[in-house]
Amino acid sequence: MRLLENIYAYTWGSAFYDSSNSYVIVDGEAVLIDPGTYKSYTNLFGLLRNDGIEGIDYVLNTHLHKDHCESNQMFMRKGALVGFDERERVVSQFSYSPDLRLGKVFVVGETEIEVVRTPGHSPGSLTFFVQEHGVAITGDLIFENGIPGRFDLYGSDRREFIRSLERLVSLEPEYLLPGHRRVMKGRKGIAALVEKAIEIVTHY
Repeated sequence: MRLLENIYAYTWGSAFYDSSNSYVIVDGEAVLIDPGTYKSYTNLFGLLRNDGIEGIDYVLNTHLHKDHCESNQMFMRKGALVGFDERERVVSQFSYSPDLRLGKVFVVGETEIEVVRTPGHSPGSLTFFVQEHGVAITGDLIFENGIPGRFDLYGSDRREFIRSLERLVSLEPEYLLPGHRRVMKGRKGIAALVEKAIEIVTHY
């Protein structure tokens, strides 16, 4: 589904509850963020084709939990280059090697994607922020209704999780594209939801 001029959102309902949402940024080349599981791959591939996206040039992962990255190799086989934070190696069941060394900004065409470290759910969790549209793609940092992602897993860290939520607030996103469930819109509303998540994690 086309969300904005060059940003597409593929959010799954109950049929693929165990697969992450996927997002694509197109500007000359196409960047896919979190391709999800094998289970959702065929549907995702079909939806991409329906939206006129014939190929994926880059795959970026918010983190390397199975539900976000299992289908990496499906796109790698088609020539996509993969990028993620190498701290994720310690929590991943996969032996992916990054083709890309991610700095603070990843550029595709004329679109700048800010690469923001937001650890806590996992040691190398990333948020991808497109300032032009105020879009934050946050992985498992926060979900609708201000529910935080899990911070009780191997490699998680509650204090880092809180700092990452505070970092997200400072970005002042207009759109919040989470790893699961629905997209959120509205700067003030998102800020309130993030504050709610901080409170939940702080008093856990």
